[in-house]
Amino acid sequence: MNKALDIGETLKLGWETFTKNAVPLIVGLLLVALVGGLSIGICIGPMVVGYNKMCLRSARGETVAVGDVFQGFQQFVPALILFLVMGVAITIGFVLLVIPGLILAFMFFWAPWIMAEEPELGAIDCIKASVELFRRDVGASIIFVLVNIVVNAAGGVVPFGSLITGPIANAMAAHGIDRVRGTAPATPSPAY
Repeated sequence: MNKALDIGETLKLGWETFTKNAVPLIVGLLLVALVGGLSIGICIGPMVVGYNKMCLRSARGETVAVGDVFQGFQQFVPALILFLVMGVAITIGFVLLVIPGLILAFMFFWAPWIMAEEPELGAIDCIKASVELFRRDVGASIIFVLVNIVVNAAGGVVPFGSLITGPIANAMAAHGIDRVRGTAPATPSPAY
């Protein structure tokens, strides 16, 4: 497996990030759901991009605040287009016997993270960059996304559990995108 997408390391780091910033990450996730739902999905793209920015900053040890989740509105149109293009493509893929939709969902996984990191990129460029990251190591990418989905979904077992597992999965993905793109902060070597 690709060392960059080490599941154990990114999950551990995701947990550590969550424990240091639990309140803003939980409230931020609630705001994504609330604003995204109340806007009938129109604002979900900018909210997710803003939440991803917040998770990336948190994963890098920066201070985050609940209001940071609204930073995605600085990229309202590109984020809206990104989510429309991904949604339409994945839906068409699912209509075409499910498997193509799953493949596209996996390949597009990093696109909102790339938009959060590189606001100058347009929707299509973010999708292309996500596909390229996926293709670098298809096996590790599939396993990483599957584990991330399981972590995220595990919260559904208990009432309000997703308020814990959702931020952990997003923090895990923040550490994952840093590693797969080679932008992760250097980790100290263990002392012997």
